[in-house]
Order: sequence, then structure tokens, then C-alpha cells
Amino acid sequence: MASASPEDMQGTGLVPGCLSCELLAGRRPVPGGTIWEDDFWRLESAVSPVLWRGFLILKLKRHCEHLAELTPAEAAGLGPAIRAGCAALVTVLAPAKIYVASFGDGVRHIHFWLLPRPRGTRPGLHWALLRLDLRGLAVRLGLRRWVVPDEEVADLAAQVRRAIEALPCA
Repeated sequence: MASASPEDMQGTGLVPGCLSCELLAGRRPVPGGTIWEDDFWRLESAVSPVLWRGFLILKLKRHCEHLAELTPAEAAGLGPAIRAGCAALVTVLAPAKIYVASFGDGVRHIHFWLLPRPRGTRPGLHWALLRLDLRGLAVRLGLRRWVVPDEEVADLAAQVRRAIEALPCA
């Protein structure tokens, strides 16, 4: 799918060439589509190839690179958005832990990873990140063992969507 042109994104607060903005503009498919959104935040699955079952991305719906630049309303909505995603993952996957992380080095747009650690796997975010990096390297080398099929990602997204809708404050 082509990158959005500056004209396509004019007046949207989105930036051409930014992966998160391209996804928000609908210029690239996300398996399972939008799971949840409000006026400021959108929760979706990671883009293909998905390398971790239940890997979700919560992104700000306008281009912004630094948390210090969030509006008060955006900041107020962040906690409830993270909570809803995590609560739904607990319902659907019953993970041992859910890691929530924001780096912003590769994609310079405020976004958070919601990464459920399956029961029986070694604790620690550094182990999860190492495992994710190794899986990414394996895929680049042509090994697709750890790729979660888009159909499974879409099914999981639907389950998470239903779990969020069932939350008391969703």
C-alpha cells in the first residue's frame, strides 16, 4: 500500500511517512482492524508480521513525539485506555504479566506496546524484548515459525474488542 501523500493527510494532524500516522489514516492494513478507540487513542494489533500472540499497540490519534506534549485531555485518557487494553488481555489470554512500554525511537509517534507474557515464560521485559528481537531476525532470515497468522490475530482482536465492550467503564 502506498504512503499517504501530504495532501491526503492535510488537516488531519497526521504526518506522511510516520508508520503510526499511515496506520491511523488507513493506508496500511492492521489484522483485526481497530479494537477500541476514543477521541484521542486507538488500540490495534501490531502490524504484520505479528511476532507475539496478543501484541497490541495503543497509539495517539494525532502525530506527537513526546509525552510532555500531550494535551490534558489526551493525558487523562491514557490511563483508562491502557487499563482497558490490559484488562481485556487478562480476560482473553490470562497472561502471567502484561508489559506496557513506550520507546518511540523506531516510530517517532507516541504509542505503547501491550505485550502479554504467557504463563511459563521467563519473567522480565528484557527477556521479552530479546525474544521479540530474535523472532524478528528469524523472520528476516526466512524462518516464519513465530509469525502469528493474520487470521489468528484478527480473531484475537475480535475477542479483545468484545472483552473491552464488556468492561464496566468501557
